[in-house]
Amino acid sequence: MEIIAEAVEELPSECRIHAGNALLNSAAEAVAQDVGFAEASRIFARVADLLARGLQPPADEAIQLNAYDA
Repeated sequence: MEIIAEAVEELPSECRIHAGNALLNSAAEAVAQDVGFAEASRIFARVADLLARGLQPPADEAIQLNAYDA
Protein backbone atom coordinates (compact mmCIF):
# COMPACT_ATOMS: atom_id res chain seq x y z
CA MET A 1 0.00 0.00 0.00
CA GLU A 2 2.86 2.37 0.71
CA ILE A 3 4.17 2.02 -2.86
CA ILE A 4 0.80 3.08 -4.24
CA ALA A 5 0.55 5.92 -1.72
CA GLU A 6 3.99 7.19 -2.75
CA ALA A 7 3.04 7.03 -6.43
CA VAL A 8 -0.16 8.97 -5.78
CA GLU A 9 1.78 11.63 -3.84
CA GLU A 10 3.99 12.17 -6.90
CA LEU A 11 0.95 13.08 -9.02
CA PRO A 12 0.00 16.71 -9.56
CA SER A 13 -2.20 17.94 -6.72
CA GLU A 14 -5.27 18.27 -8.95
CA CYS A 15 -5.02 14.54 -9.79
CA ARG A 16 -4.43 13.14 -6.29
CA ILE A 17 -8.02 13.44 -5.11
CA HIS A 18 -9.19 11.25 -7.98
CA ALA A 19 -6.34 8.71 -7.94
CA GLY A 20 -7.33 6.95 -4.73
CA ASN A 21 -10.94 6.68 -5.82
CA ALA A 22 -9.92 5.36 -9.24
CA LEU A 23 -7.64 2.72 -7.68
CA LEU A 24 -10.33 1.59 -5.27
CA ASN A 25 -12.96 1.41 -8.01
CA SER A 26 -10.62 -0.56 -10.28
CA ALA A 27 -9.80 -3.02 -7.50
CA ALA A 28 -13.43 -3.47 -6.54
CA GLU A 29 -14.45 -4.08 -10.15
CA ALA A 30 -11.65 -6.60 -10.70
CA VAL A 31 -12.50 -8.54 -7.53
CA ALA A 32 -16.22 -8.55 -8.34
CA GLN A 33 -15.52 -9.87 -11.84
CA ASP A 34 -13.25 -12.60 -10.46
CA VAL A 35 -15.41 -13.86 -7.59
CA GLY A 36 -18.85 -12.30 -8.01
CA PHE A 37 -20.52 -9.49 -6.14
CA ALA A 38 -21.50 -11.42 -3.00
CA GLU A 39 -18.01 -12.81 -2.37
CA ALA A 40 -16.43 -9.45 -3.26
CA SER A 41 -18.62 -7.84 -0.60
CA ARG A 42 -17.41 -10.35 1.99
CA ILE A 43 -13.76 -9.83 0.96
CA PHE A 44 -14.00 -6.05 1.22
CA ALA A 45 -15.76 -6.35 4.58
CA ARG A 46 -12.80 -8.39 5.86
CA VAL A 47 -10.35 -5.85 4.46
CA ALA A 48 -12.34 -3.06 6.14
CA ASP A 49 -12.12 -4.94 9.43
CA LEU A 50 -8.33 -5.25 9.10
CA LEU A 51 -7.96 -1.57 8.27
CA ALA A 52 -10.22 -0.56 11.17
CA ARG A 53 -7.81 -2.40 13.47
CA GLY A 54 -4.84 -0.57 11.97
CA LEU A 55 -3.60 -3.56 9.99
CA GLN A 56 -2.72 -3.73 6.32
CA PRO A 57 -1.33 -6.36 3.99
CA PRO A 58 2.48 -6.55 3.96
CA ALA A 59 4.09 -5.26 0.77
CA ASP A 60 5.93 -8.49 0.03
CA GLU A 61 3.11 -11.03 0.42
CA ALA A 62 -0.66 -11.21 0.22
CA ILE A 63 -2.73 -11.81 3.34
CA GLN A 64 -5.00 -14.82 2.95
CA LEU A 65 -8.33 -13.26 3.81
CA ASN A 66 -10.01 -16.61 4.35
CA ALA A 67 -7.63 -17.23 7.25
CA TYR A 68 -9.83 -14.87 9.28
CA ASP A 69 -13.00 -16.88 8.68
CA ALA A 70 -14.41 -18.53 11.77
